[in-house]
Amino acid sequence: MAFADPIMVEVERKLDAGIPLSMDDGLALYRTWDIHTLGRLARRQKERKSGKKVFYVLNRYINSTNVCFAGCTFCSFAADEFKEPQRVFRMTADQVFAKAVETGTNFNQIHIVGGHDPRQLSLDYWLPLMRRFKAALPHVQLSLFTAAEIEYMAKRHRMSFPQIVTELKNAGLDNVNGGAAEIFAEATRAKICANKVSASNWLLLHEELHRQGVASNATMLYGHIESIEDRIDHLIRLRESQERSPGFNAFIPLAFHPDGNELSYCGWTTGLDDIRTFAVARLMLNNFDHIKAYWMIQGLKVCQVALEFGADDMDGTHGSTDEEMIYHSAGTQSGQYVDDREFRRLIEEAGYLPVRRNSTYDEFPWDWAPDALPVSSAALPESSAALPESSAALPESSAALPVSS
Repeated sequence: MAFADPIMVEVERKLDAGIPLSMDDGLALYRTWDIHTLGRLARRQKERKSGKKVFYVLNRYINSTNVCFAGCTFCSFAADEFKEPQRVFRMTADQVFAKAVETGTNFNQIHIVGGHDPRQLSLDYWLPLMRRFKAALPHVQLSLFTAAEIEYMAKRHRMSFPQIVTELKNAGLDNVNGGAAEIFAEATRAKICANKVSASNWLLLHEELHRQGVASNATMLYGHIESIEDRIDHLIRLRESQERSPGFNAFIPLAFHPDGNELSYCGWTTGLDDIRTFAVARLMLNNFDHIKAYWMIQGLKVCQVALEFGADDMDGTHGSTDEEMIYHSAGTQSGQYVDDREFRRLIEEAGYLPVRRNSTYDEFPWDWAPDALPVSSAALPESSAALPESSAALPESSAALPVSS
């Protein structure tokens, strides 16, 4: 095989020998002009992991509150309850449950992310709600929180990481979302999310989750003020964490979106940077089974191309009435919902086999459906953890959040 860039010969040799790539290798991959060989190598590594399969999930996506005091400079979603009360929304437990089943029960994952909201982010709110989900929807996996939210709850309840993980696991937590990783490099992290969970605690929490049998995902926010060195350092730390405590299902590159935040001067990532990042992640993370191209972020067309650059997952459909607000507040134009038939069409057009999954990659026939699960108003008792009515204002649509994740 001829190479346009000689450095790719050594990279391929290491990949064939099963040798993890180094920092220098990762930098070379980001800098190479030989994008075609980069894609070929990443595609081959993907097919070594999952063959011709490309995964998707029927899920529900809910942002339960936008109140957050973390003050991350890249965020357009968070609202200060005192400075901008007109933007604040906060869902009661009953509202979250009702939203999840609003369009039926034929889904395999509930994905919920909020903010550092003192009036919602507590075990008193979440444990009863999680148990209610498990009782009513036993076929659905709970993919909840980020490490930042769990650390906040641990501090609030004066619990150690093992203690808080045990409480959440016993209530039915199946998977923890990969957000809040951002960039691990300390100097950069201090500039973009100084009040959020530290890199070391993010890794410690995910490793504790894995030890207790709770799966998780991992992310990296790229395209802002970070350096290429920061990106490769981030991937190596994730790889080393997976060695110490296996349990990461997938890695998701999160492209920075600039609308309405303090880092807007950084602009948008390019399509070339996006697909290169998928490929580099696939080649660096030899002990991760899956690389996810989340269509909500890069858009369906880029994600379809990403399947040729190492990605093997396009994430979830969302419910037809779901409203993702984090990236939409920052300017994404990718819509809110994708019919699973469209996922299958795009995957097949790219030459791959679409496979329906759940959070932990159990596989399902495309037309699988749960047994009849009537969810009536009787399944929606007023929760003892429901918030006072005055604090439960919920916008009718994401348009209530001015486009200023």
